[in-house]
Amino acid sequence: MDLTTQQMLSLLRYSLNGVAPDVLPANEEEWTKLFWLARKHGVVTMLNDAAERLDPQQQPQGDIALSWSLSAERTRYHYQHQSEVLQSLRSRAADSGMTLGLIKGMTLSRYYPNPSSRPCGDIDIFFLPLNEQNYQRGNALLGCPDAALDGKHAEVTIDGVQVENHLHFLDLNYCSQRRAERYICASLRDITPEGCLSPMGNLVYLLMHTVCHLTAKFKLPLRNILDWGMFLKANADQLDPAECKRIMRRIGMLPAYNILTILSAEFTGADLHRYITEDIPQRDVDRMRELILDKKYLDPVPPGLNPLQRFRVRWQRNSQRRWLYRYLPSSAPERVFGNIKHLVVKE
Repeated sequence: MDLTTQQMLSLLRYSLNGVAPDVLPANEEEWTKLFWLARKHGVVTMLNDAAERLDPQQQPQGDIALSWSLSAERTRYHYQHQSEVLQSLRSRAADSGMTLGLIKGMTLSRYYPNPSSRPCGDIDIFFLPLNEQNYQRGNALLGCPDAALDGKHAEVTIDGVQVENHLHFLDLNYCSQRRAERYICASLRDITPEGCLSPMGNLVYLLMHTVCHLTAKFKLPLRNILDWGMFLKANADQLDPAECKRIMRRIGMLPAYNILTILSAEFTGADLHRYITEDIPQRDVDRMRELILDKKYLDPVPPGLNPLQRFRVRWQRNSQRRWLYRYLPSSAPERVFGNIKHLVVKE
């Protein structure tokens, strides 16, 4: 781990949990490098919150200080605008006799010391009760009755903010995802007055949503790991570790649950040891850390290859990431089928 990455994690822990930073940028050049790394990972505003708490002589100076403050102000303004759009959507839903549910970004921001410092890309909603009829009513309310559906959600832009209306929470490509979807839907009876999932329902959803980033593109944004850690910390009095373990084992995601909890504790500085139920090979932890922090993602298979060439490329990549499959929501037969499918379906 290079010096700039260590500085980023040190300031993140200070911002999120008040853990005193053990390594700080020493000059303008290091603050500049840190700014671009933080921007790459979407944590500029969180780090700026920490920098503002440092002694004046330790804070960024000159032009780079202006870059930090302007970027943070932009994030906070966008968050405020999204909050206003969300309030408008809730009012419109209530006027139409519907209940609006909310998942992901706007619900997770409440777990951070400063909610507006957590960047939110879009607003993810659903309408209760969750069924095809209410889904279509919701699309009409949002102004996208003829939206092209992908089987999971419909998208529309409202006042410059992208809104996704969900029919399903997950992509349902694998058995574990379908089991998790059923559990999440069953938990809707315990939805909060604000329309947020219950802690146990959110536990399953956040874990599956985070791991699905790996399934889709073999990438895992730092923000998702921070969300996981802050969620576990904030709901410690409502989450029973034994029950968490039982559910994760039931949906086949216990290894992923453990490795993500280990890394989120490291990144956020939160004490999450009570949730970790088994030892994870240190080499896997190191590889996953590298995947997240260094963004060493796999590029798509090059176009123009014949089926045999595509198979060879995919086989080589599968060999390289063999360790990762233990933490993905797929079984060996499903992976074999996926590889066969990609012989005839171009990526």
